[in-house]
Amino acid sequence: MLPKSRILAALLTGLGIALIVGGLLAPRFLIGDGRLPLDLEHTTWTMSDPAGSYEGQTQPVTRQLHMEIQNPSNSDTASVRVGETLRAGTSERDFDNLVSAGTWTFSMDRVSGEPTGPLKLSNVMILPETEVAETGPWLKLPAGAQQTTYEVFDSALRGTAPAAFTGEEEIAGRTVYRYKQAVAPTNLALRYADMRNTKTQVDEEGNQTRSFLFYSATRELLVDQVSGLVVGMNEDVDYYYAGADGKRVEDVLRYAGEMPREQTAAMVEQLAGVFSQGQSRTVSAAVMSAGAVLTLIGLIGALRPGRRQNRRNSAAAESPGAPR
Repeated sequence: MLPKSRILAALLTGLGIALIVGGLLAPRFLIGDGRLPLDLEHTTWTMSDPAGSYEGQTQPVTRQLHMEIQNPSNSDTASVRVGETLRAGTSERDFDNLVSAGTWTFSMDRVSGEPTGPLKLSNVMILPETEVAETGPWLKLPAGAQQTTYEVFDSALRGTAPAAFTGEEEIAGRTVYRYKQAVAPTNLALRYADMRNTKTQVDEEGNQTRSFLFYSATRELLVDQVSGLVVGMNEDVDYYYAGADGKRVEDVLRYAGEMPREQTAAMVEQLAGVFSQGQSRTVSAAVMSAGAVLTLIGLIGALRPGRRQNRRNSAAAESPGAPR
């Protein structure tokens, strides 16, 4: 029977070899360039304001985005579907609270977050499907996000607006960057056709005046620095009708929506396996180094003469008949 020291040495050698192999294979299992994972579980952004305003009345307002990654997707691109809803009211029936709803579909570069073609919008109030050509990263910024300004897509504009870096923090052990996106009051009727973008106002004397739907927003984006995934969103949004001169004539909807902190934390935690190239190399090197040390210790222990053999050799040397 092998002595315990030899058994332990063999175990250490086996563990060391396993770690070396694991270090060599790690890049295949770790996302080492920050690209968008295809198996994300938490992909919903919910911004709520319990004291929002809709059609002149104070009531809860909630905007929600839900992203699904579909086929076909491959190592470079992902087919993305984003459902968007805007609700206002206290009715227990969701349909009664629905202000607008739409579904965006597009193909996204998994590293840069840039759409690889136009975005397509399907809306029950807009038939047929609408294509939007002015695109940019939306819910995922470029991997290895920088402390700079990005042109980020805004679905209400159907175009991009600048989002400037404002700071960083740590959430669930990962670096998260903050960006501020500001959209100045914009006449949406001048950007695209929509039945809601114009309205006729009638005064007490029956005079008719045409007004236009304006939109403005200030949005804070929380972005995982390594992957570029947007993990949090807070926004202050204002919709109103105004004349061609921009003078407000009717309030439509306003809210200051905040995303729950726990929802942001869940989004960050699911990115634990997403590393930068430098981090991936560091992890692989550390695992292989640990494996090499354990293998060396195990081999030394396995090849070193055992205590029992040393005692036998000593006894043989001390016996009367032993040659000198």
